[in-house]
Amino acid sequence: MAKLLMLHQGALGDLIAAFPAILRLKESFCQIAVLCQSSLGKLACALNVAEECFPAESAMFASLYSDSPDTRVKHLLGVYDNIILFSYSESLKQAVAQVNKNVCLIPPRPDVSQQIHVTAHIFSNLIRCGLLKADEPLRLSDRDRRDNNFDSEKILLHPGSGSKRKNWHISNFKRVAEILVSDGKQIEFVLGPAEHFMADMLAEGASERIIRKISDLPELLSLLRTAGGFIGNDSGVSHLSAFLGLPTVAVFGPSDPQRWKPAGRSVATVRPDNLDCRPCFEINSENCDSTECLNRTSPENIVRAFYELK
Repeated sequence: MAKLLMLHQGALGDLIAAFPAILRLKESFCQIAVLCQSSLGKLACALNVAEECFPAESAMFASLYSDSPDTRVKHLLGVYDNIILFSYSESLKQAVAQVNKNVCLIPPRPDVSQQIHVTAHIFSNLIRCGLLKADEPLRLSDRDRRDNNFDSEKILLHPGSGSKRKNWHISNFKRVAEILVSDGKQIEFVLGPAEHFMADMLAEGASERIIRKISDLPELLSLLRTAGGFIGNDSGVSHLSAFLGLPTVAVFGPSDPQRWKPAGRSVATVRPDNLDCRPCFEINSENCDSTECLNRTSPENIVRAFYELK
């Protein structure tokens, strides 16, 4: 069987949105490798989505943007039967094509005018490139990839994201925690390296709260695999939780759940109905002053959505 290399320039959520398509491609390719951020590539391998990973931050791969690609890069690109390039750069495609003509350029996300989920967008482009058949149904992630002995009563709350514009107010997460604790759930807050500053705010008023300051993706992956559920914002961590099979609720505000809902076996997104504006995160540099798209979502609505998950 053939070998496939995927070059991806996106962040955590963008890469995970491509996982269902990569898993489908594994039916046709004996080996799939990813060239992306080092930590993301290691995650893909840890989840058996890819067999090998290469760090995009390596100096030799930067030579792809020059007139003379590194000899080692040329050799690497040349051993694959097909290359998928998730990028907007036509010049990068041309540089790769000088070494391997079987390269397919796919925009990492659909145009903002399209009401199409990013995973469906990827599938349609793989069909265009002849790497998937049009008659194959789109299947999202429906497996439970948690540890066998996960704690069904442990619920993880993640109040951060890649942009503060998408963050539901931290007081709302604290209220969600209070409700779930009163129901007998064990709550743990999860903070990534860029969110450690939130720890003091989370600890206010309840010093016994469990706050996990995560340092890297392997630590996050291990923690998620032990949990019974997850509640967070529109973030890469929410996408990872959903892919692992956790019952996942994602709070959406300025971003569009029709395009970015995490893919998994038990996922709900919550965004207020009857708003006067469309999701603006991908078209405006700032949110509107009122941020009604976030403020009109109550903690009680989020808890209700979580309990409705199967």
